[in-house]
Amino acid sequence: MPSGETKRAQISASSAHGSDEEWQKSKIYKTEGKFEAREGHHFYRPIDSYEGLHRWDPNFQWTEQEEKKVVRTIDARVCTFACVGFFALQLDRGNISWALASTLLTDLKMTSKDYNLGQTIFLVCFLLAEMPSQLLSKRVGPDRWIPVQIVAWSLIAACQAFLACRAPLGFLEGGFIPDTTLFLSFFYKSSELPKRLTCFWISDTIAGIVGSFLAFGFLHITNASGGGAWRYLFAYEGLITGVIGIIAYFWMPASPVQTKGGLRGKDGWFTGHEEKIIVKRVIRDDPSKGSMHNRQAVTPRRFWESIKDYHMWPIYAIGLI
Repeated sequence: MPSGETKRAQISASSAHGSDEEWQKSKIYKTEGKFEAREGHHFYRPIDSYEGLHRWDPNFQWTEQEEKKVVRTIDARVCTFACVGFFALQLDRGNISWALASTLLTDLKMTSKDYNLGQTIFLVCFLLAEMPSQLLSKRVGPDRWIPVQIVAWSLIAACQAFLACRAPLGFLEGGFIPDTTLFLSFFYKSSELPKRLTCFWISDTIAGIVGSFLAFGFLHITNASGGGAWRYLFAYEGLITGVIGIIAYFWMPASPVQTKGGLRGKDGWFTGHEEKIIVKRVIRDDPSKGSMHNRQAVTPRRFWESIKDYHMWPIYAIGLI
């Protein structure tokens, strides 16, 4: 029989062998983010003013499990809140149909023609606002501009006038969708965005369902003056949206490497290791994301070049449709 010392030596050797196997396994699978020799990592290097440059490491690698964990965190904290913002948009954008079912036209002494005119004004302004809002969002950052949009349109949506409010409401709401898409692109690869945008658009349907129940409750409120219940519908749903906008200001980070502070906590959402993963995976997927700072305005020259690029024309056409 082996002695006690021999047993201890066997156990120690077995443990060391097991640890070595685990280390080798982690080393084998830690290949995410590795550059091939033909790629030339200098091509991917961001500009000096890029906000995540301090997390850029061309030799940095990570495991697939680490990347999945990071993506789950982004889904829970970034994509989910983007869906909440879209919920707020649809809540204020869609409540006009419920107000129409109430006494809106009678109280404001309007006809169906007046209503259609107001909706046309809203939709035209909604469409025209998308490009200017995108340019402004690129200049000040979507983390600042989106909350301002939400709070501003909530104030207008809570007002009781109709024609006077449709144009500014359309201008403020029109840029939300493209601005939020820009914000999501800071965190996701192009192959990941379609699934997240699917969830984004599903929140539109959810808002319609929830909004119908809210409308049922608000439209049954009566007051001593006999005013239309649709006024409560606009006021309370505008209040809900305003609260979401205020929370958004303290929740939305400027970028994946700037998540500390506000409602995100003093330590932020990601560790330095995780920030390196996000930066490198996004830049490798689309090197152009490292060609501008997240608060850098689009120059007239860049804007004109994008207009001239005929490869983009089908995308523009789809957007207009």
